Amino acid sequence: MVGEVEFDQIAPVYDETRRPPSAEELEALVGLLHGCRSVLDAGIGTGRFAKPLADRGFDIVGIDLSVAMMRRAREKGLRTLVRGNVLRLPFADRAVDAVFMTHVLQFIPEPRVALAELARVARRCVIVQLPEWFERPPSPEWRARQARYREIAAEMGYPLPERGRRYWHSLEELSEIAPPQEVRTVSGPPPSGPSADERFSRWAAEMVGGGRVPPEVHETIVRRLREEFPIQPSWADRPRTSRFVAWSASQLTTLSER
Repeated sequence: MVGEVEFDQIAPVYDETRRPPSAEELEALVGLLHGCRSVLDAGIGTGRFAKPLADRGFDIVGIDLSVAMMRRAREKGLRTLVRGNVLRLPFADRAVDAVFMTHVLQFIPEPRVALAELARVARRCVIVQLPEWFERPPSPEWRARQARYREIAAEMGYPLPERGRRYWHSLEELSEIAPPQEVRTVSGPPPSGPSADERFSRWAAEMVGGGRVPPEVHETIVRRLREEFPIQPSWADRPRTSRFVAWSASQLTTLSER
């Protein structure tokens, strides 16, 4: 599957090219999980959220298509990991107290199907994190920058596969499927650390190149892209916003019947 191959490729640099969950994001999530102990992380990846939840005493079960991503999660001490598809969870009905999903919904064309399956295995609640870019899909300029990276790579003898299609499901769209029981919005300052140029270089290496071009070729491509697409501070340095959308499991169990 596209997602599996794509994330196997970027697993070695996944954590290094993303900011860690903020304290405010973790507090919002923990608050929504009040009364829960067992949590299924549907699309656990490298365990970026699962590890701090486990450190807080939650019993974490993780599922993902990418073995390479879960290998990194296991290195962090997460042990209960299952390879599988979040649309066909290999778990019994009401197997866990809660199900949590982050950075997965954009790969699913029909969120109703996903929510119904998550609710099937949850006794208490289903929580989905919507980062800010779910509300604001990439601009035409951003898409042009991605396409141009591939064009230059191909010119230099390193053709790259297209990434899997993304679907930008908004809070309004999810609310039409089922009104959330609660939405917690977390806003924070722009991330500190690498400059906009450095973050763009990391993005290109991980999100487009996927490790398929040599470092010296990648740097040449990035240098050309910087000349063709000057980076504006508003692109890389804007504040970050996340929404944690929660439903009771009973709210969503009827979705599969509609």
